[in-house]
Amino acid sequence: MKFRTRAMAAAIALPMILGVAACGETDKAGGGATQSAPTQTTSAPVTSSTPEVSTPLPPTAEAPLRLTNASFMPALKAGTGKAKSFKATAVMTVGSQKITMTTSQITSPLAMKLDMVDPAAGTMQMILVKSNLYLSIPKQTGAGKYIKLDLKNSKDPQIKSFGSLLDSADPMKSYQGWEKGLRSVKFVKSETIGGQKLDRYDVTVDTAASLKAAGQPVPKGVPKTLVYSVWMGSDKLIYRLTFSMAGVEMLMTMSDYNKPISITAPPANKIIAKR
Repeated sequence: MKFRTRAMAAAIALPMILGVAACGETDKAGGGATQSAPTQTTSAPVTSSTPEVSTPLPPTAEAPLRLTNASFMPALKAGTGKAKSFKATAVMTVGSQKITMTTSQITSPLAMKLDMVDPAAGTMQMILVKSNLYLSIPKQTGAGKYIKLDLKNSKDPQIKSFGSLLDSADPMKSYQGWEKGLRSVKFVKSETIGGQKLDRYDVTVDTAASLKAAGQPVPKGVPKTLVYSVWMGSDKLIYRLTFSMAGVEMLMTMSDYNKPISITAPPANKIIAKR
């Protein structure tokens, strides 16, 4: 169950790890938009006293602005404040099994709700309100019942391991790893998905550097780099994210940015234990 717990924690963290990418900057090192051609005029030879008419040529279309190595992180930081709430759906394929997760999140004050359907373990639910985590695992807690974990004050090492959820939900703490580990940002192509035009970027991160900067241990066997593919809209919000690592495939879609979301702690009569 340890692997599945870590995988679930990673799924919750992903939306805020990449954050909300805002308006990209022009790459001042040589990339960026193409200058418009200056307006030119053409005129016929003068044959009478009638004033000549100038006809301007159509301006050259500007190339779309793309995020680059230099502008990706500044854009990521600048845009994060725009996402006060969002929803995400993730499908994680592990071997022949598919684990489905549905997440809702409010960024301030922090609150999250995640429902996970795992063929091997059944349906689980996690609710995070401030620093309290509520877990419902029907085979262990009973349907509709929760264990309450105090992530800040507990001395239990197993409970403390869930504390990374709090850091993962804080965008600025998530950036610490990306800023040190980012190696390249590559525009791939524009695609229309679900009726929406999105730009795909492949973002390569040095795994060890990212984990160390975030204060996390580097497990044995992790790849040297990890490539995240992200799809952004014209508003520079992320609507899809994928990655593959060590036999795990993840597809996540984000939606409902800044729409009202209500997340509350379970009532006291639904909590069977506190730790």
